[in-house]
Amino acid sequence: MRIALFLPHVGVFGGVRRFLELGNAWSRQGHEVTLYHPDGTPPAWLPFLGATARLESAAGARSDLAIGGDPHTLDALLAHPSARRVYYCVIEGDPGAPRAAAAGAILAANSGPLRRALARVTARAVLDGAGGINTGQFRPDPARRAHAPLRVLLNGRRSRRKKGTDLVLAALRGLGHRVPAFEVVLFDAMDAHNRQDPRDGAPLPPNARFVLNPSQEELVALYQSSHVFVAAERKAGWCNTALEAMACGCAVVCTRSGTRDFARHGQNALVTLRHPFFIGRAIRRLLVDAELRARLAAAGPASAEPWRWERLAEKLLAQLAG
Repeated sequence: MRIALFLPHVGVFGGVRRFLELGNAWSRQGHEVTLYHPDGTPPAWLPFLGATARLESAAGARSDLAIGGDPHTLDALLAHPSARRVYYCVIEGDPGAPRAAAAGAILAANSGPLRRALARVTARAVLDGAGGINTGQFRPDPARRAHAPLRVLLNGRRSRRKKGTDLVLAALRGLGHRVPAFEVVLFDAMDAHNRQDPRDGAPLPPNARFVLNPSQEELVALYQSSHVFVAAERKAGWCNTALEAMACGCAVVCTRSGTRDFARHGQNALVTLRHPFFIGRAIRRLLVDAELRARLAAAGPASAEPWRWERLAEKLLAQLAG
């Protein structure tokens, strides 16, 4: 098949990773994949096996399947000559979804809850697009964790309404001396599409530090060397970071947002309410109870396996063929 992908940019974002990884999976399966975005350049942070082209050139090309997931490229998606067009919704409240549905595009969603919500709103079938993890990249390395200090890791992107980073920092500050000594590491990427420095005004506890613009290898090493990962997202589609941490054998504390498909409370994660008190209580349990921490961490890699990009790529095409 000739598959066209549409993105507003190729910066370091979870939604961008989804399209790049799916494009790579389809390329390995023998499909001809072209990624259209405004600059037309290959992504610098993640290898891409398909072709790339400027967004404006999409109107003059043809494909068997065209997929977009951002309101900014919806017009280009709808104007592109293709046998089928899919709008892949990755966040709650995406304004592009109703527009795409009204224009006759097929809808897909990157999580079970988002899929059900879209189906209710649009009164139409929505493709199951839940999944997304590269287990060849995100995998355990026990040696890194064995030689690291007790470490809590979290996404450092500062957005109280969405990411909840400051809620986690408040929870960590409230732990006081009731837990073993530990350090906090926050990671984030700054580029032309995310210029805000997350360190500005960050209410960091004294044992915290930022790692900015880690390479993919450095990001994996952070997961592999951390003991607890915390995600407190709200209105998320698919929480990439929580599953990446699981795949690397890190014990996870998370809210239900973006994790309902794969996080099971007490089995492979501690799923908590989105408030500093409850987040802090869950973090404390894992820092104090090494046995619980090890049990949840050990369950993570197997929990990630069913959600590999290759399986998702096959699942999406199978639904379109049905």
